[in-house]
Amino acid sequence: MANDPISKWANEAQRKESLRYEQNKINKKKQIMSALPFNLNATTTKRAVGEKVEYITPGAHECKITGLTTSDQLEDYKGSPFIQYSVTSNGKVGRCRFWVVKETDKQSTQEWKSKQIKDFLVNSGVQDFSDDSKAMNSAIGNSLMVTFISEEYISKNRDNQEPVIRTATKYRWSAKSGGKCTYNNDMNQTLTDEQMADFSKQHSDWSNANSSMSASAADDDMPF
Repeated sequence: MANDPISKWANEAQRKESLRYEQNKINKKKQIMSALPFNLNATTTKRAVGEKVEYITPGAHECKITGLTTSDQLEDYKGSPFIQYSVTSNGKVGRCRFWVVKETDKQSTQEWKSKQIKDFLVNSGVQDFSDDSKAMNSAIGNSLMVTFISEEYISKNRDNQEPVIRTATKYRWSAKSGGKCTYNNDMNQTLTDEQMADFSKQHSDWSNANSSMSASAADDDMPF
């Protein structure tokens, strides 16, 4: 029976299939070997030098969620833990930060923190909250309306440590994509009278200290 035409045809077909399979394996191996590595360790996600970044200004904006980071990803960060969504609107960049619930928070604070981020996720279209991590990540790529406000705060110049007043743009609340998201100028937060008094004192102390240092330097330059 081994010599009948059908058996010979079957054996030959099996041999050809085996050869074809081995050749495919060789071809795939060649493709893999010819592929260049990503070299992720040397790859940067930073913008090119000189590339201008425009940030979202206070107001209500239709935004697309583009990414998610957490405070534990920041080197040397020692503040309160948070999660932060990156968003874009008409080519401009914004950030929506949410503070993580802590055991030391009051019950009302815990409830407010949870409600704030869940409102954001619901408005972005998230429906399944059976797993917090999956729910938060599933918002990426979705759109929603976001209201941003400005907030003044006291900081210091990195070069000379001079106290300065800066302004940050922060997340206020959100609404579903295409919906109405309220914004008024009086939502923007300026320094309180107490904070302004504290800033004035800090700046006065800095000015006096620098005046003393300048005077000492001048005395050192005297020719006698």
